[in-house]
Amino acid sequence: MKVTLDDLEQVAQALAIRVSYDDLKTSRGGACRVKETRRIIINKHLPAAEKVNLLARELSAFDLEGVKVSDKILKKIHHEAERR
Repeated sequence: MKVTLDDLEQVAQALAIRVSYDDLKTSRGGACRVKETRRIIINKHLPAAEKVNLLARELSAFDLEGVKVSDKILKKIHHEAERR
């Protein structure tokens, strides 16, 4: 079973990270902080697989200690971290 956007969005929610999908024109997206809110913004025009890869890669920069994450999702996040 593949890791889905919903799986990764649940991890982001557990970390209090807001995920949004916007029309970014020339950017794929990435993580940022807006005031006190941590965000990951993803280009809504990317194919679903690229959105999953990007979200997993951005989540790899955050401390997942204390967050319940399945082995399948952790493996995907670690795999994408190596591609950074």
